[in-house]
Amino acid sequence: MVRRHARSPAFPSAYVFPGGTVGDDDLTLHVTDGDGLWAALSARSDTPLVLTEATALYVCAVRELFEEAGVLLVRDGAGDLLEVDAAEVTLQERLESMRLALQAHELSFGKVLSDRGWQPAFDELVPFSHWITPAAVATRFDTRFFVAVLPRGQSALHDTIETSEGVWLAPARAVEADYHTLFPTTEHLKRLATFRTVSDLLAFARTKPIRMVSPEVGERDDGVRIRIRPELADTW
Repeated sequence: MVRRHARSPAFPSAYVFPGGTVGDDDLTLHVTDGDGLWAALSARSDTPLVLTEATALYVCAVRELFEEAGVLLVRDGAGDLLEVDAAEVTLQERLESMRLALQAHELSFGKVLSDRGWQPAFDELVPFSHWITPAAVATRFDTRFFVAVLPRGQSALHDTIETSEGVWLAPARAVEADYHTLFPTTEHLKRLATFRTVSDLLAFARTKPIRMVSPEVGERDDGVRIRIRPELADTW
């Protein structure tokens, strides 16, 4: 989890999953197996997607994971997943330099890949869910969530620009009162907490249906109430 800055205009001080907004570069990056990505995302989703939208979501997920958490899901020319040995100081420094340049918009993600002969490891991303902010909220987000395994040797580090802290937590711990999370994040953490191992989670994520969730917001005597429609509970 990464914690948004207290001065952030959106969700200040909240603990969230790394992620962000699809950018122009995400839409234009050449993807070799776009049809396969579109099929993998569309086959289980109840919301139609066009090819360019589907591929951009995968590109954005890989890029934002690197920018916000310092985790880079790429493969080298031999098809091997990027792993970082503790002794590879030069590679660590180069990755940090690339990350800072990306965050400053001084470097495109496509340039990061081409300079090193890397390909995005899209196969490591497993589509998990699709949430849209309630209609009653002024600022809305249409969000796809993915799950993935941290590559060997890589470390997740928050970016210090948009976030002020980064923590590894068991899902059940992250929903405790010590951590301020938003409703969608809390609901995801509760669902993740039901799995004993990462392998169990990934096996489930690869086959589950992806049903779009747009929570309902209502007023009651003790304040605002947010809920998921009963027919979607535990099935999204």
